[in-house]
Amino acid sequence: MFFQSFTKRQMETVIKKDLYDQLQHIVVTILSGEVTNHFQANHILYSANIQLAELKEIASYHRKNINMHSEVGQFHKDAYDMTIKKANQLQLIIDSYVTLHIDLERERINHRLRFLDDKVVSLYNELIEFKNQTILPQLEESYWGAYKTDLMPILAELR
Repeated sequence: MFFQSFTKRQMETVIKKDLYDQLQHIVVTILSGEVTNHFQANHILYSANIQLAELKEIASYHRKNINMHSEVGQFHKDAYDMTIKKANQLQLIIDSYVTLHIDLERERINHRLRFLDDKVVSLYNELIEFKNQTILPQLEESYWGAYKTDLMPILAELR
């Protein structure tokens, strides 16, 4: 009797790890990594939106100082482009976080992601393996950048 219920519980947890759950785990992990100043007292979306507003302020500062006739002005152009890219990525992650926490959308999201099944499973397995490995701190930022680059087209499908 005990073994039957134990086996049922194991099967239920395996069944519940569909694309929706896997992508939800990925997005929560990425958002937690992006929002480093997140405190337990605050909701993660609050902290993420504050960081998004800060990125937009930084982008507006760099945009005001763009001057194509000087090196500093070109620096501001590159900084503006990089900041806007980061803000857009964070906005997409926030939108995906909200979408993936609406259980009524589970069927629709699983249906939309069925063509990207191998990519989601691959990213999920990569994330699980990465958490179990030790990596050099110098390489960690470039790893997350590459991971987000692979993840963004999948999240764009949710829109």
